[in-house]
Amino acid sequence: MPAETIATQRPAAADSGAVKLKIAPLVDHLLSLRTGRLRSTTLFAQYCQCLRQLGIGLERATLHVPQLHPQISARAFLWLAESGGAMETGRRHGMQKSAFYLESPVRRIYEGAGQIRRRLSASDAPLDFPILEELKANGFSDYYMTSLAFSTGARPNAVSFAAKGDSSFSEADIALIEASLPALGAVLEVRHQRQTARQLLTTYIGPNAGERVLNGDILRGRGEVIHATLWYCDLRGFTELSEQLPSDEMIQLLNDYFEVMAQPVKGRGGEILKFIGDAMLAIFPIAGESEGKYCEACCKAILAAQEGLDGIAAFNEMRQAEAKPPIRAGVALSRGDVVYGNIGDAERLDFTAIGPAVNLATRLEGLTRDLDPPIVFTRDVAEASGRPFRHLGAFDLKGIALPQDAFTLA
Repeated sequence: MPAETIATQRPAAADSGAVKLKIAPLVDHLLSLRTGRLRSTTLFAQYCQCLRQLGIGLERATLHVPQLHPQISARAFLWLAESGGAMETGRRHGMQKSAFYLESPVRRIYEGAGQIRRRLSASDAPLDFPILEELKANGFSDYYMTSLAFSTGARPNAVSFAAKGDSSFSEADIALIEASLPALGAVLEVRHQRQTARQLLTTYIGPNAGERVLNGDILRGRGEVIHATLWYCDLRGFTELSEQLPSDEMIQLLNDYFEVMAQPVKGRGGEILKFIGDAMLAIFPIAGESEGKYCEACCKAILAAQEGLDGIAAFNEMRQAEAKPPIRAGVALSRGDVVYGNIGDAERLDFTAIGPAVNLATRLEGLTRDLDPPIVFTRDVAEASGRPFRHLGAFDLKGIALPQDAFTLA
């Protein structure tokens, strides 16, 4: 919102009519941003700057938003007037047990406290949170935190405001802040819901597939034919391990194994399509029909296989130090056209890839049992990769009509 569109005269008292009139430009501006692509940090910074333009002596503000996310439990935003911008920090799961959280006013708001007000300039001001001692030591004179609700009725967000030096918040200031919060909450909720949907789709079906679904590619049977290198890995001796280990230890082992194998795939530009028990299927899409593109995708897939297996070796060293049995895995690669799209029941769909190249990769993987390194691939992958390779022979594979030539690294 342009600075000149906000009046600078403070209301003399917290009259509801005067407050609504005063805050109207800010509310209109916030609501106009609901469909925009402005970053949340920029949105929050604009909001804080606009409050200052209304004559509120705001020097510091924070925003705390709980998240439905596999790695972080909340996002925290910090705005400082001296910098003009806002910073975002992710709070990881488990931080709720830390002293940082347990001794914070955010916890009180999350647990139902409506508001927290501390006049830090007063000699008898209760400094009942460590952050208040820090703020007072840095010259802050007034602190106000309140809840910021979303329409879903879930755990409230928390937002705080602090003044510095000789400034303090008048009742009119607090009334203006309170009047602006529903609009801020409405804009943040739209962004929060879309961000949550995108993150969950990315987590469960991958970034490319997730973006397609979010943008409306959801009809069963709809898909596109793409050319890709297929990447498939499988954990050896899973049945034996699952019988030996407690369920929680088995789950942790699978998570560790998948993380070791997934990181190089993602790092090399591949996309993980699904985890199938103790197996993982990924693709390296080939954009264009040139030998250079074929070579690039196949090289990246082979490098990801080598890096993943190197990671397994390092992981086994740690397991050996803990007197735990090693794990073994194999990787198979194929290349071809696959149908990439929505497949499944009318009410339960999977966004995945199907085609002969997928079946071939899953069947080839069984040949890796006696290989070192345990990597096997088809002739077209071998020839496109430009890497030294050796022919293993032609093999009859279950579900594949003709014998298939198999290759490994020389």
